[in-house]
Amino acid sequence: MGAVNSTLASYGSSVASFLSFKTLAIIFVLTNIKSLHFMWFLRFLLTFTRRLTSSLPQTHLSPACLFLPAINTTRSPLLECDYNMHKSNSTYFTDMDMSRGNFCLALFGKPFHPFPGPKHFNMVLGGTTCVWRKEIKPYEPYELWTRVLSWDEKWLYVVTHFVKKGVFAPGEYLLQPGKGGVAAAGAGAGKRDDGEGSKERALKAVFASSVARYVFKSNRKTVPPHEVLLKCGLLPEDDNEGALAEVERVRADSLAVGRLESGWDSVHACFEPGSVALGKFACVY
Repeated sequence: MGAVNSTLASYGSSVASFLSFKTLAIIFVLTNIKSLHFMWFLRFLLTFTRRLTSSLPQTHLSPACLFLPAINTTRSPLLECDYNMHKSNSTYFTDMDMSRGNFCLALFGKPFHPFPGPKHFNMVLGGTTCVWRKEIKPYEPYELWTRVLSWDEKWLYVVTHFVKKGVFAPGEYLLQPGKGGVAAAGAGAGKRDDGEGSKERALKAVFASSVARYVFKSNRKTVPPHEVLLKCGLLPEDDNEGALAEVERVRADSLAVGRLESGWDSVHACFEPGSVALGKFACVY
């Protein structure tokens, strides 16, 4: 009996030691590191540095990349949740900062420069909106799918979808060769999954959707998005009339959605997962 009591006392002491304030504080910090002070700055600085120092985007960029999504994976820690115990609405925008940062610097990193100048440009966020469909629960993993939606004479419209993690998995990443490993190289570039990834199934996986608009500036001069896309090698050659016509069709069809003229629900319907994506990037948590 004495041996049993001694074992129980030892066990209780171990539990009490594990549940000490210091241990609980470390666990709390590690499980909420994404939401701590200055973490937004550190996360974006890491994103900024990685994208601008990577040689992959310049090597593999082509017109096939134009409407493809970049995927960011993350989750919602407890400090991002509100009193309803789901991800707070305001925190969606900080996630989109990271997702759009990866996406925009991957596509437009070649002529981009953080400071104004005559031979390069910078990108200025001119507005963003978010439409919610479902809640994201504490620590639930999810993905942000960000892609070019459309453009006009001044604005480039970018759409981001918050999607349940793992429902859709591209087999090929054009800017990260070898990462997918399912689809053959170059196969299905730009194609949508019209079978298993039907519109209904796609919508069921969407938590929220957002449209943002960017303007390109060279000093005080506004650079039309069409010129930027040409400079980045994202538009087909002039002699490829069929490809140019298809790009124009997609751009024109989606312009009303980007301008929010076709209703908020139409933003969700823009989620069209396919077998090919630009790349997949992980958050700090």
